[in-house]
Amino acid sequence: MVELNSASSNELSKYTDQFTRILQQVCQTTDWEYGEVWLPQLDSPILELSSAWYVSAQLDDDRQLAWKQFRYCSEKFILRIGEGLPGRVWASQTTEWIMDVSAQSESYFLRHQIAKAFGAKASFGLPINTKDMQAVVAFFRSEAQNQNAQLMAATEAIVRQSHTQG
Repeated sequence: MVELNSASSNELSKYTDQFTRILQQVCQTTDWEYGEVWLPQLDSPILELSSAWYVSAQLDDDRQLAWKQFRYCSEKFILRIGEGLPGRVWASQTTEWIMDVSAQSESYFLRHQIAKAFGAKASFGLPINTKDMQAVVAFFRSEAQNQNAQLMAATEAIVRQSHTQG
């Protein structure tokens, strides 16, 4: 299991590489532009942003830069279980879709101001909770979008398949 407090640097590097491959595969196969991973801490009600992230290479330079800025500004966030998209996904152990994170209140989407500043809109989060890996993966687009069951299913299938192959 990936745990921030107990994993060695080699283990964290291995899992960062695995998560990055998962994010890359999802973004290259679907319409998601940016993906990130949040990790629960051992014996703590905290989720911390992993060093694994991915921005689609199919985007123009300005859009890639905006996602990199979104990522940079997000690095300081530490979420409690139940807080923000990753915290709610981890607490419920179910997926969650948000049509437009920039239109949500700050109490619902804690990075609301960052989302507005850098154009983050639609988002989808899903938990990974197996004996060897625990995380929340979250994906974003720069366009608002109603919940899309087909995109959700495709994203989840890629994450599950990539995780079992990892």
